[in-house]
Amino acid sequence: MWLRVVLSAIIGLLACADAGSQTVYELIQGGRLEEARDSLSAHASAAVRDGNTLFYQSLLESDGAASARLMNAALDATLPSQHREEITYRLAQYYLLRKDYRRVTDLLADYFSRWEKGSYRQEMLRMSVLADEQTGSFETALRQCDRYLVENATGDPQQWGLIDKARILNTHGKQIGAAETIKQLSHSRKGVGVPQALYLLGMQAVANNRADDAIFYYNLLREGYPVAVGLDQLAAGLGEMSDRPRTDNQAEKVTGTFYAVKVGVFSDVENARRFADRFKSYERKVDVVTKSISGRDYRVVYVGRFQNYDEAVRFRLRLEADFKETFQVVAR
Repeated sequence: MWLRVVLSAIIGLLACADAGSQTVYELIQGGRLEEARDSLSAHASAAVRDGNTLFYQSLLESDGAASARLMNAALDATLPSQHREEITYRLAQYYLLRKDYRRVTDLLADYFSRWEKGSYRQEMLRMSVLADEQTGSFETALRQCDRYLVENATGDPQQWGLIDKARILNTHGKQIGAAETIKQLSHSRKGVGVPQALYLLGMQAVANNRADDAIFYYNLLREGYPVAVGLDQLAAGLGEMSDRPRTDNQAEKVTGTFYAVKVGVFSDVENARRFADRFKSYERKVDVVTKSISGRDYRVVYVGRFQNYDEAVRFRLRLEADFKETFQVVAR
């Protein structure tokens, strides 16, 4: 009888601890960190160092190294499989940032042996690609990339894989293959890889001094992703290009040819028209011209018609000062 009472009490305490632990985890997932800390203190004393407690403490720890130590300690304790998988994933991220690629490789091997179809498989495959890339194993990284793309052939996961592949190809001296991969992405209607592709194409054009292409990709990026990371950097690159000597100022030498300021390229006709309306107050000719590029129609907005290149440049500088944007003088 006495033994039955003791066992019942122990089972009750374990049930309460499990319920409390789950509550702590749910609070952390919901971003309610102070409540999670209070709940953790209420359910775990300093003497109670089970795996769950160590894991939750690691999630609430603001110092990365201290958090990693707690996670490693949790792996040596009793843990449910779900938490062990998440810890392995988080530690792989941490050591990747620390550039401890040997530790990353060990964690990846452990992860794939335990959770072949785990919740973080996509992310861990991409980390495997990056670890190989950073250690100079480019051929292995490319094979891993192709493996990832076989498993993730659609949607955002595919686009992340294509970005990785383009980066590795470019680093490995295969610029043509990288460019083709990026162009494949840029033709997509939507997705996480599209703004990155447009940015990379724009920066490639800047590096190769192809002003027309650089402005084209800049305008597409600005239209579709006005808060994209890298937009300012691309604009700065365009600004540097505008200071370089121009070698093709031949419009005034050709009958019927003139200069204009190209102010935008748009995939949507209504966006192009609305943008063109903003320039009507300058009392200059505003044209919206449809051009087909790579099988898709775009609307190019031109302002002004100048016979003299220097006059067009002065007008361009005025527009850039008013709009805080980078524009381009082109011959038409």
